[in-house]
Amino acid sequence: MKSLEHTRGLRKLTLTLTFRERLMQELEARRAVNRRYSLRAFAAMLGVDHATLSQILRSKRSVPLERIVPWARQLKVPPEEAAVYAAVGRVMEEQAWAREEQLRHWAAETLALLTQPVHRDILLLVRSPAFRADSRWLAEKIGVGVDDVNIALSRLLRLGLLEVKSANEWVERTGLREITARSFRRYVTERIPSTLEETR
Repeated sequence: MKSLEHTRGLRKLTLTLTFRERLMQELEARRAVNRRYSLRAFAAMLGVDHATLSQILRSKRSVPLERIVPWARQLKVPPEEAAVYAAVGRVMEEQAWAREEQLRHWAAETLALLTQPVHRDILLLVRSPAFRADSRWLAEKIGVGVDDVNIALSRLLRLGLLEVKSANEWVERTGLREITARSFRRYVTERIPSTLEETR
């Protein structure tokens, strides 16, 4: 990560982009002056449990947004800089939330394909010469409800495993020579993650 340097008193500090980096920098600066300065002492000065602070410094947990401004004040960080750190923290938290939602979406879609045979059954029937582009016909052949078929169809279309060229022409797009239970499971686990990334 690129940074700029400036002089603060007798110490040379690096301008950091996250408050976690600023905390690490402040701890290192104190230790440079006093080798016996401990993490416990730093945590006590900030008013936080030392184990929690250790996890933050090791990137095991994020800096609580509500603590950034008070801790910055304790470290005598100018209010303007503290505001920047708080803004960066909010953005990082939003990105983490978005990533978590993306992973939840990926897991839900993948597990549905792996655990609900209706998806593979539809693709097999689409290949059949007797295929009829009708949800009721599919439901009757597979032995499930029409709603189950429609939900599965939506997922297959969304993930690009099925294409509707016209009202009467559907094409499955897995590229598998045979859609066996084993080959379909392998296809799902190997190909669907990248497909989901593209459709987000």
